[in-house]
Amino acid sequence: MKIAIAMCGKTAGRCSTMGCFRAYNNKDKYFSVYKDIDTELLAFFNCNMCFENGEEKLKKIANKLKDNKVEKLHLGVCAVKCKEDNLEEIKKVFTDLAIDVIEGTH
Repeated sequence: MKIAIAMCGKTAGRCSTMGCFRAYNNKDKYFSVYKDIDTELLAFFNCNMCFENGEEKLKKIANKLKDNKVEKLHLGVCAVKCKEDNLEEIKKVFTDLAIDVIEGTH
């Protein structure tokens, strides 16, 4: 199963992303559902929904994920706690393409 992770663009430069990668590599926290499933982390990207042309850019990323058969998108804790209150809009970009969105990584 192909998986992607999105983090909040506003945390870039402050977040090491180690929590997300550790949880994925150890298949714990929100990735524990994959304990017995072969997975591939195909993409890790900044959401950037609240930046200029953010939704348009996010849709391009979503289409690339879909074209590459990503089935699950995990939103990092930073994206789930979106300070711009864009969580539902972010999720819709991906669910409209039948990519399951999971709120959380670690």
